[in-house]
Amino acid sequence: MKTRKGLSGRFGLIKKLKNELPVKKSDRDVTWFHVSSYGEFLQAKPVLDQLKKKNPKLFIFVTVFSPSGFENIKVEQPIDYLCYLPFDRYFTIKKFISIINPKIAVIVRHDIWPNCVWLLHKKGIPLYLIDASLPKNSSRFKPLFRYLNQVLFCKLAGVFVISEEEVRKFQKLGVESDKIKIFGDTKYDQVYERSLNNEKITQLIDHPILSNKKVLVAGSTWQEDEAVLISAFRQVHEKNKDTFLIIAPHEPALKRITDIEQQCHKANIKTVRWSDLGKFENETKCLIIDRIGLLSAIYSLGDVAFVGGSFYYKIHNVLEPAVFGIPVFFGPKMTTSAEAYKLLEHEAALIVNSVAQIVNLLTKIFKNTKFAKKYGDNAKNLVKQNIGSSKRIAAFLIDKLKDRT
Repeated sequence: MKTRKGLSGRFGLIKKLKNELPVKKSDRDVTWFHVSSYGEFLQAKPVLDQLKKKNPKLFIFVTVFSPSGFENIKVEQPIDYLCYLPFDRYFTIKKFISIINPKIAVIVRHDIWPNCVWLLHKKGIPLYLIDASLPKNSSRFKPLFRYLNQVLFCKLAGVFVISEEEVRKFQKLGVESDKIKIFGDTKYDQVYERSLNNEKITQLIDHPILSNKKVLVAGSTWQEDEAVLISAFRQVHEKNKDTFLIIAPHEPALKRITDIEQQCHKANIKTVRWSDLGKFENETKCLIIDRIGLLSAIYSLGDVAFVGGSFYYKIHNVLEPAVFGIPVFFGPKMTTSAEAYKLLEHEAALIVNSVAQIVNLLTKIFKNTKFAKKYGDNAKNLVKQNIGSSKRIAAFLIDKLKDRT
């Protein structure tokens, strides 16, 4: 299904751009941002907002690789145009770049494509990588891949890393030291700004379903996460009847929702879907979120949060719950998240490896308010201390745009 959407979204794209883009952009300078998915777009958005604020005449052109990203990104300010990135074929990308003719290009995080890099470099268009980081065990460092990546990365005009620890990694990939800037991670800006504009879900604030409840929010979960969480919650709830579970699966497709309901049923946990909230009963112990776009607001209602992916493949965004000043915990699959390590280092999050550990941790959090407040306060303060990278990146890019006019 996703493959079909990606193919159809790219069909006739070059012709469409030839017809539409000249009219839409007129004589405005194009700044091209590429993101892999909706998550990367959210990281880019604070930078885009700052760019538009500093220069409202800029034409912000955004490309995305994944169908889910394309479907969830709204074409509104600060975006002027949104489309799929064509598949990385030499002549297709050559036509694509010639049509959009950007003054500068920016890739968020990691979605680097060889022909894009080479052709932008050949045309003298500077390409920047922002929010740059690499896992220590990244395949880019393996002998053959390392050589190929060195050929690629040396053509970047700049790499903006999230921390000092990342500098050496990109030097190994052939990026010259003077091209590397430590500008921080825009994820902090993104979650902080969203928390300021966040409106708690009105249906739940005074809803009987959460009345006098201690709420565990499990966000962006996969089946492997739910297996341990549901088992742990059942044990906790047996001793603490005022506890309540909210599960927001990473992809709320009907099959996933049904799977969660079946797991809960086996554990004797009565559930209700978000879309059927009016049908809740007093015995309901779990709310399943069957809609996208609610997770940030849902986290704001929790007393403690679990971040999904951490018992499956790789952890999701740990900062989304942290910004609300609640204790955060996750499983062992967190090696791809620099923020998760930082939260652990600052006693702002906890790691668990088993059902028994989750039971013990939740029992302690729900009973020991001093312990819970310590971790919640540390999490919120850490987010606040790390905001500001979007302004630094935008200021740098604005200066480079001035140099190219």
